Amino acid sequence: MVDPKAFQSDLDAASEKLRNRLGARGATLARQIGRAGRALPKPARAGGKRVVELEAMMAHPRLRRLVRAEDAAAAFAALNAPLDKIDVKERRKDRALRIAGAVVGNLLLFGALLVAFLRWRGIV
Repeated sequence: MVDPKAFQSDLDAASEKLRNRLGARGATLARQIGRAGRALPKPARAGGKRVVELEAMMAHPRLRRLVRAEDAAAAFAALNAPLDKIDVKERRKDRALRIAGAVVGNLLLFGALLVAFLRWRGIV
């Protein structure tokens, strides 16, 4: 049997990690996991779904007795392991470099098309 206060604190910590590390907003953990989508690896998504199932069971007084501490710990570990490895600064830097690369690529393509058009019209 799991202590409801400890479970809730673990749930809040996982929710906060999803919000801080992946930027997944949402009122519930299920919503955050859905918004995180493919940013979470498959085992982490499975652990997150299991945590959501256990959260529903913990809300029900009779089903709460069926939740085992080992299952809850394993589900939280599966969800938190990849989140601990995420470097927020590195993700921001990668996103900025991706955007800059796309802009530069589009400018090069536009320049090439402009030169081709000017040659075709006989201006250059």
